[in-house]
Parts: sequence; structure tokens; C-alpha cells
Amino acid sequence: MTDQPSEDPMAWLDDPSLSLAPSARTPRKKPARPKPPSEDELRKALKDAPEAAKVKPKAKGKGHDDGTKRRTGDAPGSSGDDRGAKGKGRGSSGGGGDRPPAGRARGEIFENCPVTPLGVNGDLCFYLDVLGQLRSIKKHEAQMIQSLFGRDIPRLCHAFPQWRQTPSGGFERVPNRFDQTSASLVMFQAVSECGVFNPDNAVRGVGAWTDDEGALVYHMGDQVLVDGKAHKPGRVGSRIYPAAAPIPHPAPTAEAPDPVPELLRVLRTWNWTNPEIHPTVALGMICVQMLCGALDWRPVFWLLAPAASGKSEFQKLLKLIHGDDGLVQSNDATERGITSKLKHSSLPVSLDELEPGDERSTKERDIIKLARVAASGGEWFRGSADQSSVGGKVYSSFLFSSILIPGVMKSQDVQRLIRLEMKPLKEGAAKLALVPKDWRSRGAILKRLLIDRWHSWPARMAVWRHALEKAGVRGRDADNWGTVLAMADMASHDELPNEDDAAELAHKVSFLAAAGREETMNDSEALLLHLMGQILDPYRKGELHTIAQWVQAAAGLPGAPTNLVDEATATDRERCEKVNAKLAKFGLRVYGTKDKAQLFIANKKIPALNELFKGTEWHGGVWQQSTSRIPGAEPVPQPRTLAGIQTRGYLVPFASIPGLMSFPMDRDDRAPTTPQTSPGAADDGSSIDEWG
Repeated sequence: MTDQPSEDPMAWLDDPSLSLAPSARTPRKKPARPKPPSEDELRKALKDAPEAAKVKPKAKGKGHDDGTKRRTGDAPGSSGDDRGAKGKGRGSSGGGGDRPPAGRARGEIFENCPVTPLGVNGDLCFYLDVLGQLRSIKKHEAQMIQSLFGRDIPRLCHAFPQWRQTPSGGFERVPNRFDQTSASLVMFQAVSECGVFNPDNAVRGVGAWTDDEGALVYHMGDQVLVDGKAHKPGRVGSRIYPAAAPIPHPAPTAEAPDPVPELLRVLRTWNWTNPEIHPTVALGMICVQMLCGALDWRPVFWLLAPAASGKSEFQKLLKLIHGDDGLVQSNDATERGITSKLKHSSLPVSLDELEPGDERSTKERDIIKLARVAASGGEWFRGSADQSSVGGKVYSSFLFSSILIPGVMKSQDVQRLIRLEMKPLKEGAAKLALVPKDWRSRGAILKRLLIDRWHSWPARMAVWRHALEKAGVRGRDADNWGTVLAMADMASHDELPNEDDAAELAHKVSFLAAAGREETMNDSEALLLHLMGQILDPYRKGELHTIAQWVQAAAGLPGAPTNLVDEATATDRERCEKVNAKLAKFGLRVYGTKDKAQLFIANKKIPALNELFKGTEWHGGVWQQSTSRIPGAEPVPQPRTLAGIQTRGYLVPFASIPGLMSFPMDRDDRAPTTPQTSPGAADDGSSIDEWG
């Protein structure tokens, strides 16, 4: 073995070409490309290749659900029913433009899917889940998708499987797993194909409704009765009736004993202020509560009952008749709490102890306003913390019970009201023995009677409405009383009433309606009452006189206060002009004499006049709208000057101001004639017509 000199390990320091690290000065050479095989080499390799194994044909209609493994070449798809299908339109997945992917109907997640897409509203997607409940979701996360499919999660896993590769190179399903990405993509596509969805118009919760043809629909939560036939919750016609907790069902048939005679007998045991009418009205109210969502108009009921009158027992009877979940009942509720409880349902609402509260509280006012909206099936709106709007429609019948009616009710609230009034029970009156089982049964039979007789409702309502109008009950009063009497009649009789029977009861009811009208006033009457009752003390003497008294004094009416101005004033004419000068500072002035006298009310927001309406709906100049509605009020053709301020306004005849011409009771017709002021007169008395 010949000795050879060893290589210097540090030689790379002197020769960079020997360095293992590339040098910026000495670029590394690119490796040469491999020479492609020749045609002969390819032929030889193909000839020597082993023969591929033959694949046994798969039985028709069977997939890979039996656990067989896929070959590497069989690429798994993302959704079971759509795998391998060629899409129509753009791309292999389909869905180009408005077309859904092949194998899936438009608006469906997959064939016979237990989850039903409804549509999109903003960033919310709406579905009916596997139980038929209405669900709104923002994010299609895995757990949210699982909650939609619930008991049918295996079908979800089958439609959108996850795959894993086997050691042999094939693919197999991952048990109890689904492809969340593929599922969410298809769900997004399906729900958007349904279009924009408005739950307030389309969704109907538990309770009574009507379809587009006027047939009765009664949603019981777990079933939907349409014209007497049962359906599963879901889409019925053009509406969505989602599944919900069941409410008490009507009786299967109405062949059981008639519940109405016993119900009327029990209702008559209370000590009503009108024992002849009120029990029948109470029966009608109960029937209105049962079918309130199907009615065009729902009166608001108020039960006035002092202590020891049996009011709580009456509320208990209602709860038994309607069932625990058939009535929203509370003695301490708020407007938002009620709307949250009702959601999309048309269940009746019964609120006890709605007494007048703190004058600064809006609780009673808001609840009464909600009842006003519900009378016609109106819509309420509220702002939310994120500056968006929340709201809904209300189709419930409201019953309030209290010792006193709060003073926050407006005229439009009173127009919707039917009052029932109890007196304390007579001494020795026996306590009612209400057996829950019996009264629940009677309530179910009564509900069945009303459902079976619904087809007669339009004709029955027309009979009672006509009878009331002939008795002088019209407008909102006819809506209120006609609905209640027709409902009581439908519960009591299968056939329609004859005109004579209806006329007799309508005549009796007309007295109750007339008594209610005395407490109802329109906005113009309410404005005059408020304005005439305001206290005016321009001299700060502490002498309390109303504007009505000042107006009487300005017109020189007999019996008007004489101490409103300096008693040393020489003539009545001068006294009247001084009073008018004081009224002018408040945007008011009297023109004319005696029964032809007129009160001018300015349109401009004169501060003193605006202050008189502070805290009312007429503040800020709104009074001119109500003033224009006063009977006989006429706008002036030219502006008038009041305390140096030019303004237009309305001249209101004294005859249109209640009580002004008849107060006080001791007026003397022999009093001197009043001065007549010309239309263009100023408030200083410089232009006054001569005395007649």
C-alpha cells in the first residue's frame, strides 16, 4: 500500500471552490436535467408492468355505507347524495346562477332533509329545525348545525361525511362525524334560495288564526287544525306555524254536555252592577279570548271590582277554562315582558291589579298602549341597544282587573273598552267550589263548539252589528259590543239569531254603550276641557280663576267674575277690554257678544300659550290641529294682533265650548249688553264697535 499525502482539511480557505457553502462570487451550477426515457424504453416498461387486478362490479343502488373501502382513485365527495353527479350550469357542483346543484331541490339542504330553510333577513338565517321549531342563527358552526338536526344527526353525517384514508390507500367514512364546511356552504345556499324572510308577517304561533280564505286555523303547538283537520306544525298555505309547547286542545267532539248553561249559572253568582247584561258579556269575553287571533277586532275588557267582590275567584275560573298554558296571566307585568311571553302567538292576556301607579311611572300607560295596538292586530316597534329595531304584531285579547282604572287612558283607549263592574259579594254568599278537572273539560268543549261553528261567524256578526246600529250603537261601540254579543250567541246557539231577539238585547246594551260614551271625548273636546280648566293669575295675587271665567268676563256674560280687573273701572265695556288685554298675552281673545261670541285661539307658539299646554300632547303648537276640529271653528282670513304679536288662528263659537254658555247657574238675562269687538281690533281697545 503506497503512502499518499493526506488532503489538507483547511484547503477550502485558500480555494473557495472547495467550500460547501455557496459563494456570491462563485455561483453554484444547476444540476443537469435528467434525460427523458426514449420511446423504446417506455414500450419495454409498459410490457414488463404487472397486470391490474379486476374490480368486482358494485351492486346497483349501494354506496359505501356498508364499510367497504374506496380505492385511491375514487375521490370522495362532500355530500352523500351529490357525489359524482355532474352539475348543471356553471361548474361541476351546479348552482350557477339561480339553479340549485343536481340532486338537491331548490330551497332544500338535501332530499327529505328534516331541517327546512325559510329564508334570510339581514345576517340571520331562519330554519325550522328537526322538531319544527323556528330557529334563527347567525353562524353555521358545528354545534349549531347539530342542534338543528337533533335526533337526525346520523342523516347529517351521511349527507356530509368526513373521510379518512386507509392504510391500503382507499377511503372510508369517519363514524359520527360530518363535514361542517360542506354542510354550512350548502345550508347557506339553500336558505338564500328561499329569499328574504319576515317572521312578523309569515310566522304564527299558538292560538287561533284564519287562512287566506277565511277558514279557521287553530295552532295547538304540536298540531295545527285547519278547518277542523289536523296537520303537523310547519308550512301551512302561505304561513309558517312552528312547533311549540302544546296548549290545551279542544275536545275531540262537541257531543259532551253543553258547557254554556253551567258557565252562565256560575257567572251569575257574582254581584254584578248590571246582572242582566254582564254575565252574557262575560261569556262573550271568554269566547273572544279563545279565538281572539282569528277576529278582525278585539275589544279591551276592564273588570272593576272592589275588595271582597270575588275578583280573584273570577281570575281563577278563567285560568281553569283556558288551561294553564292557554292564558297569559299575571298580577305584575310590564309591556316588554308581555311581548316577550307572547312572541308570535295569539294567546289571551289577563292582568290583575293594574291599579293607578306613580304619576311618573309609564308602566300602566305602556301596557294600555299595547292593548290598544292589539285591538286591531297592529305592530309595535322598539329600539335596541345596537341601534336596530325590534318589534312584532299583537293579536291578543286583553283583560285588566283592578279597583280603579288608571287615569292615563286616552280617548282612543276608552273607545276600545268594555267595562264589567262587580259589587262586593252579598253577605253570606257561598264560596265557589270550582273543580279543576270539570272546568278544564268544559273549557275544551266550549272551544270545540266555537271551532265547529266558525263558518257561521261572518253572517252572525252581521246580524248583531245591524241590530246594534238600529239601536243607535255605531262606530267603535258597534265593533266592541257586536263582537262580544256575536261570540256569546255562537257559544249558545248553532243557528243564527232572529232579528227580534237580537234587537231586544241590542236595545239593552245601547244604554251601557251610551254610558261609556259620556266618558269618551275626541281630541278637540279634550283640548277645550284642558284649556278652559287652566288657572290664570296674571296679577300674582293668588286668586284662582280658570280661563273659562276669564273668557266669560271678556265677553261680559252674566254672572262672570267682576274682580278680575280694577273694580274702579268706569264701564263694563272698559272692564271687558282690560280682561281681553290680559288674555291676549296668552294667545287668546274674545270677539262678539252673547250667543254670537267667539274665542280666538292663536296658531303661533306664543310662550305663555305654549306653557298652558306643557306636559300634554298639544304642547309645541300641536293645539292648532285639534282646534281646527272643533265644530264651528273657522280660520281667520287675516292675521290678528295679540299683545303686539301678529298670528293667524281659529275663531271658536262659544256654543262649541261645553258649559261656557250655561255657567254659572244663576246667570241673569237682564245684565247689560256686551261690547262687540271688530275683527281687526288690537288688544288695547283702540278699535271697538259701539254698544248696541
